[in-house]
Amino acid sequence: MDIIVLAFNFALLMCAFYAIVIGGRTGKAGSAIFILATILSNAAAWMDPDWVGTSFGLLAVDSLCLLALAVLALTSNRHWPMWAMGFQTIAVATHLATLTAPEIVPKSYQALLSFWAIPILWVMVAGTHKDRQYEKRKTRPA
Repeated sequence: MDIIVLAFNFALLMCAFYAIVIGGRTGKAGSAIFILATILSNAAAWMDPDWVGTSFGLLAVDSLCLLALAVLALTSNRHWPMWAMGFQTIAVATHLATLTAPEIVPKSYQALLSFWAIPILWVMVAGTHKDRQYEKRKTRPA
């Protein structure tokens, strides 16, 4: 397994653990979305490993992830799911761009999709941390 994939999987598990422990219902749901999306993305990438043209399996996974984040954003009182949804929208738009420009360089396609996975994790952790700070301030006596 590639060192970058191992590093990402480790970061995913650490971020998910933090969000599950500290983030309440939204953290648990977001972590589940990201872990499931990673597993399904790995399976889709394994089925279509050459990155030539649009990867319809990854497009389906990323679209479902976007839908799940939209539902989470609409049903949560936290703000970080909206930011994560924005980054996921860019990932889906990257897939759609390959439909109109199929000659895109495979490495560029892969890099553009992979890039947005890191900010999404960062947003989940930073948002969960900020939410926790807000909750502590709110419950402190004045």
